[in-house]
Amino acid sequence: MSVFQKFEVVVKMPNEVPRQIVKCNAIKAGVSTSTYYPLPNPTITVFNNHIKGAADAEAGTETVPPTVTIDNRDIAVNTMLADVESYRLACQDLVDGAPNEAAARAIAQSFSMELKAITSRGVRQDKIVQGTAGGTAIYYMLGKGPHQLQISYDAGATREGLDPSRSGKTTLTGLIPNKNFWLRNRQMLTKGRYSEWTQWQKYSIRDIC
Repeated sequence: MSVFQKFEVVVKMPNEVPRQIVKCNAIKAGVSTSTYYPLPNPTITVFNNHIKGAADAEAGTETVPPTVTIDNRDIAVNTMLADVESYRLACQDLVDGAPNEAAARAIAQSFSMELKAITSRGVRQDKIVQGTAGGTAIYYMLGKGPHQLQISYDAGATREGLDPSRSGKTTLTGLIPNKNFWLRNRQMLTKGRYSEWTQWQKYSIRDIC
C-alpha cells in the first residue's frame, strides 16, 4: 500500500433497513459481475442468503403481531452489512493498486461503491469520551471495519489486548476513576493484513455521582 492513499472507498448506506437491503442488492449485482474481483469473499451465494435473511427478518417485524424482534432483525442486518464491509475492503485493496483515477473509479463503480478523494493519509486521530455509566469510557476509532485494540496503564510499556471492535467504537468498563490509561488500535484489513498501530492516547475517567 502506498504512503499516500489517493482515494477511500465508501459505501453510502442508507439508515432505513428496507433501503439498506436495496443498496445491498445493488452491491451484489455489481460484485457478481465485476471483472476486477472474480472470486468474491464471501461468495455471492452467501451474501445473497444474508440479504434474504435480513429481508425476511425485516418483514417479520412488520407482521401483526411481529414474528421477529427488532434485536433479531438487527443481527440479520449486521451480518449482511459485514459482508458489505468485506467487499469494501477488497475494493479498497484494488483501488490502492490502481494506476490512475479513471481505473480507481471504474473499480469502485464495479462494486456499486463510491470514492472519496484524500490528499494525504495524515495522522489518525481517535477520541475517548466519558461513558454514561460509572467506570466506563467510549473509544471511537477512525477507519471503517474491524479494529484490534490494546490498553496500557503505563504509557505503553506493558499492554494487553482488548476484544476487537467490528464498528470502530467500543465501550470500556471496570475503569477506575482518576487513574490514567492509554489506548491504541489498528485496522484489520483483508488477506491477514493490518494497518499501523495508532499513537497511544491517554485518558482517565471521573467519578459520576
